[in-house]
Amino acid sequence: MIRKFISQLNGGTTIDDIFLVQNKDLRTTKNGSLYIQAQLSDRTGTIDARMWDASTPFFESLGDDTFLRIKGRTEIYQNKIQLIIKQILKTSQEDIQLEDYLPSTEQDVNKMFSELKQIVSSIKQPHLKDLLALFFSDKDFCKRFCSAPAAVQYHHAFLGGLLEHTLSVAKLGDIIAPLYPGLNRDLLICGIILHDIGKISELCYERNFHYSDEGQLIGHLISGVLMVEERAKQIDGFPKTLLDLLRHLILSHHGEYEWGSPKLPMTLEALALHYLDNIDAKIHAFNKAILNDKDPNDNWTNYNRMLERKLFKKSHNYI
Repeated sequence: MIRKFISQLNGGTTIDDIFLVQNKDLRTTKNGSLYIQAQLSDRTGTIDARMWDASTPFFESLGDDTFLRIKGRTEIYQNKIQLIIKQILKTSQEDIQLEDYLPSTEQDVNKMFSELKQIVSSIKQPHLKDLLALFFSDKDFCKRFCSAPAAVQYHHAFLGGLLEHTLSVAKLGDIIAPLYPGLNRDLLICGIILHDIGKISELCYERNFHYSDEGQLIGHLISGVLMVEERAKQIDGFPKTLLDLLRHLILSHHGEYEWGSPKLPMTLEALALHYLDNIDAKIHAFNKAILNDKDPNDNWTNYNRMLERKLFKKSHNYI
């Protein structure tokens, strides 16, 4: 059965789908009967829903489940679409496709991951090669790395965003490395691949994008360094200076103290990583702001607070 997304719903649509339950309450009508008020969502939007003739035992049986199968019918009430629920059923994790409920990359995840592994395999320095092998032979790490967003809001804030961002920056690194003989290509590429791995612990994305407790208390820079240190200990004779250089790449890649960087870039590889990371993030944020602008006929976006400027949308028309 083809899923009906919320943005596709009209009045009078029969519903039998799994939804992400953002919140649900048991309320009382004026005549004293109970009903469930809920807000349901998928990747395309949210919809208000009600289930009449509810009971306390039934409501409590739903527990804290965030994904539920909803059967019912939509109607228009006060010029707004709402869903009248006839039945609520529990569902299993196997039935849930997370990309149906949260923004997801438009790229092919398997293809991107294969491209990144090809870049990983090009590393020649033996200790860095072994380090990356420890990460990418870990199935749980790979699953989380391919699923995680790269941010909550700013750039690549969607499932698969971390992989998409890392691959883009790695490709940029491969392009510039031959142009500057002083750059250690293997160190730069390894640093690029590992610079944001802490985000798999910093960010949560089970029902929306938010920071984990670890993300709030520690942050992805420190989490990433700790992950690298843990694996480097498993490699006999991993040079301390090489580990220091790799830790510096992660700790300094934000580039400025005011951007949360505990260290300024102090090696060529760290400087390159910072600017390549910033290029990809900024271009993605520009494109997102232009794409989401509400007036397609205006040459300019509204003022963008994050980028602190208006953006000209039509430069591609002059090519």
